[in-house]
Amino acid sequence: MKKYPFSNKAAKAMIAATIAFTPVATTAGLFEANKVEAAYVQNTSHFASVKSFETYAKAIKDQAQQDSDVALALSSLDWELALADAFEQGATSKQKEAVAELLGLQASIYAGTYKTDDLQKFITAYKDELGTNLTDTNILAYLQKVEAAVYNEITTASFTGNYTYTLFSALANAVRTVDEAGIKANVSSVLVLTDAKLQTVVSNIEGHLAANPYNVSRTQLKNAMIKAGMAWYQLYGHETGGGGGGTPPPITPPPVVTPPPTPKDPVVVAPEIKENDTTVTATIPAALQTQIVANVTAETPKVEITIPARTDDKAVAIDIPGSLAAAIKGAAPKADIVINAGGTRYALPLSQVNLAALAAGLGGDLSQVSLRVTIDQLTSTESADLLVKIQAIKNPPTAASSQTKAAAVAPGIALVAPVVGINVELVSGNNVIEMKTFGDMYVEREFVLNKTVDTNRTTGVVVAADGSFKALPTTFKTEGSQQIAVVSSLTNDGMITVIESSVTFPDVHGGKNWAEKYIETLASKYIISGTTAGTYKPNDYMTRAQFALLLSRSLGLPSVEYDNRFKDVKGDEWFNVDGALMAAVQSGIVAGKADGTFAPNDRITRAEAAAMIGRALNLNSIKFDSSKLDTTKKLADFKDAKTIGASTREDVLKVYQAGIMAGASNGTFQPNEFTKRDQMARILAEFLIKADLMENIK
Repeated sequence: MKKYPFSNKAAKAMIAATIAFTPVATTAGLFEANKVEAAYVQNTSHFASVKSFETYAKAIKDQAQQDSDVALALSSLDWELALADAFEQGATSKQKEAVAELLGLQASIYAGTYKTDDLQKFITAYKDELGTNLTDTNILAYLQKVEAAVYNEITTASFTGNYTYTLFSALANAVRTVDEAGIKANVSSVLVLTDAKLQTVVSNIEGHLAANPYNVSRTQLKNAMIKAGMAWYQLYGHETGGGGGGTPPPITPPPVVTPPPTPKDPVVVAPEIKENDTTVTATIPAALQTQIVANVTAETPKVEITIPARTDDKAVAIDIPGSLAAAIKGAAPKADIVINAGGTRYALPLSQVNLAALAAGLGGDLSQVSLRVTIDQLTSTESADLLVKIQAIKNPPTAASSQTKAAAVAPGIALVAPVVGINVELVSGNNVIEMKTFGDMYVEREFVLNKTVDTNRTTGVVVAADGSFKALPTTFKTEGSQQIAVVSSLTNDGMITVIESSVTFPDVHGGKNWAEKYIETLASKYIISGTTAGTYKPNDYMTRAQFALLLSRSLGLPSVEYDNRFKDVKGDEWFNVDGALMAAVQSGIVAGKADGTFAPNDRITRAEAAAMIGRALNLNSIKFDSSKLDTTKKLADFKDAKTIGASTREDVLKVYQAGIMAGASNGTFQPNEFTKRDQMARILAEFLIKADLMENIK
């Protein structure tokens, strides 16, 4: 048996492709009417135009609400490769491509990746391969019949046996058995699906799924099919028809599911405030706890506790009873507890806290444990003193030197938000455990800014007492007339604030380099820096160590002590300042060579850079929306695709589809070419933007 070289995603996609088809095209009034009529209609053409087909695609995207993993898998399938054993040997490559693209076109609807004009492009490219003298109307009518045939088959299947076989055969048989103006003859002569060939294809699919760590179970397949059916039923009632001949069998509709409610407002809590000579303490008495729980529902996005901001030398602490936190988590599993101290908000990721385990670690139950959040905001005088220290330092370490002097001096650094320290502790009597992290999850702090800022030149930072600082991933939003910085950190350490600055380089600024906006944005956010001579040198090449350090810095990875794993790294080099290299290694972003070295000074190739970025997109801390991948992009787009090594192919494809990296003007990817400093700036910026860790550059 031939084994296809499927990737994990492609194998998963082949399965997913069979469960997502929900043919609603046969319903009356769907595309060219003001409302959906709840009536049984047969053999009525609703794909009257390309526009109506695209309206259909949008309706499915809006209503099916498919799992993002299923959508990603479906959209990543290479159909021509998947169907290789089922193609007629005498078929031309163009004919095979046409049938594969036909299936890919349908799949894009259910993956939510269909784009305007995709159908028209398909018709223009493959009309002649599907038949003789076909019109657009012929192809639209054919697609409608395919949809109806698939739906009629899957809704009458028992699904007591092999779901994979049942669902795949429904799809495959539909495209080759329905007819319109002779299309059937052309498709069925290219795609020859005997029972034996179907079994072979399904066997290959399930073999790859069994080895896939992200396995899609048969139960998931069945549930996804039912979910799609419910979306159809909710939109269009009992209507069906148009299946290409005869009255379709009766359909037992799935149960009607009420659409999810609009998220409710947060539950806002005003605790009791007690003040003594040294502290301000907020508490939540029993009666208020009962009231909070009564108002929390599954749709509650957050429970917001308002406490006073510090106005003198007293920090403010809030004690949240463990039993209350558990009750909130039970009623609203996805809700955060947000502490609002005078416009500075701290989101406690309740879903990431195993309260029972923590309580057990303190030797007590939840009724004896509380979460204590202490917010220590600097006064205006203290903030002014800290700013003087920050401005004295001006620039962080460069990527090519252990020195802390500037590559280019910023004209000024302004504090545009309060300077706030937040400490989280688990308390049981006299026992206290400080919670420095919540695992590999970012914790968000929101700062109401004291002015309107240029988001290209503003970032959140964690600041030490001496004024040294590190950048943190930062995005921005507006509420009413207030601009708010959302600063993400993987730890609860240090004082955090937001700064605005402007860093330029004489060999980049004023249009001297094509990557100017990327370079100066990242420099002003203190992610990248230049040389000790005050220039950036955009045409110099990056090394492996430099790129690893920049990724570690841009993600705000916590310091990790070096463990002497690489033969050629001591641990005290410039690129491991504050444990940056080891942090990148431990996170899985970078790896060493087969010979046990890291080769820190080797120039980094484009393929290696893509691999590091691709791994970073897979981090648990990064909520990368895979549905945004442009799956019309394939490695085959590059003339030198065969030179991309097997170990980096998947990551290269991901960063290409994400729009983070592109090919050269001559149509090649050049995987073994080295990465220059200006190219690196663009790659890094696009990665941070696509990972929702930085705003679009204006």
